[in-house]
Amino acid sequence: MQKSATKPWQILLYYKYIAIAQPEKFAYNHLKLCKKLGLKGRVLIANEGINGTVGGPQEATNEYMKLMHADPRFKTMEFKISEGAPQTFKKIFVRYRPELVTLNLKEKIDPHKAGGTYLEPEELKNMYDAHENFTIIDMRNDYEAKIGRFKNAVTLKMKVFKELPKIVKKNLHKFRDQKIVTYCTGGIRCEKASALLKKNGFKNVYQLHGGVARFGQKFPDNYFEGKLFVFDERMAVPINSPGQEKVIACCLHCQKPFDDYINCINAECNKLIILCPDCRIEWNNACSRACAKKPRPLTASKNLIQI
Repeated sequence: MQKSATKPWQILLYYKYIAIAQPEKFAYNHLKLCKKLGLKGRVLIANEGINGTVGGPQEATNEYMKLMHADPRFKTMEFKISEGAPQTFKKIFVRYRPELVTLNLKEKIDPHKAGGTYLEPEELKNMYDAHENFTIIDMRNDYEAKIGRFKNAVTLKMKVFKELPKIVKKNLHKFRDQKIVTYCTGGIRCEKASALLKKNGFKNVYQLHGGVARFGQKFPDNYFEGKLFVFDERMAVPINSPGQEKVIACCLHCQKPFDDYINCINAECNKLIILCPDCRIEWNNACSRACAKKPRPLTASKNLIQI
C-alpha cells in the first residue's frame, strides 16, 4: 500500500505595529484561532500591535493569512514564508506583552511617526554593488550576529534589545553624521531602533524593509554571510544557496569553523554555545567540564533565550 504524501509545512514570520484595543482579550481569542487551525509557534500581542512566528500545514497557514488579511487592521501585513517541519515548534503560545520588543523607555516611541526610511532589499544590494559610503548596523543580539551578518556590519555587544538605548548613547555616537542602515531578522526591531537613533540626533537613517529574511529570499548569495538565527527549535537557518555557504563562527572548544547552536546541558547554566559534533561528544554538550557533570533535567526547556 502506497503511503500518502506528507503535507508541506510552512513557517510564517510577521509583525504589524497597529493599535489593538483590549489586547489581552485579543490574545485569548487569537489563541483559540491558532489552535483551531492547528498552528504552532509564538505570537505576542500588545497595545501597539502583533508579532508572530507560526508554522503548520500549508493549508492551515494559508487560511491563517487569509483570515488575518480580512481584518482591516492587518490588511497590509506582510508574511515572510519559509519551509518548515512539524518539529519546528512544540506548542502554540499567544501572549500579551506591554511592548512587542522591549525598550523600557519612559517616553514611548511611535514607529509610524519616528522610524527610519524603508530601504528595500534591491536598494541595499545596489548600495553594496556601487560601493556607496554607508554604515550598516546589526540591531540584533550579539549571539545572532555571531553566526551571520551583513558584510562590514557594525555589531553590538547586546544580550537583549532593551540594552539598546544605553548602547546608542555610549557606543554609536561616532556614526551620527553618516548614512545609517539598520537591520534585524524580519524588521520589527528596526522599526524602534531606527526611531531611537533619530531621537538621539541621527539624521540619515534607513531600515531594511523585511529584514534579513526578506533580503535572503531575494538575494541569497549577496552580502549576507553565514546563517540567520531564529527563535524556534531550528535556532538557525541557511541564507546562502547550497554550495555557497560561508561559515563565520567557530566551535567554542576547538575553534573549528562551525555555526550550529545548542544550549549548555547544565540547565542552571543554559548558555547558548556553538559546539562541533566532535566536541559535543567530548564535552557532553557543555560549555565547561563543570557543566558537563550537571546534565539538565528532562523536563527543562531546550531554548530559554529572549529577544
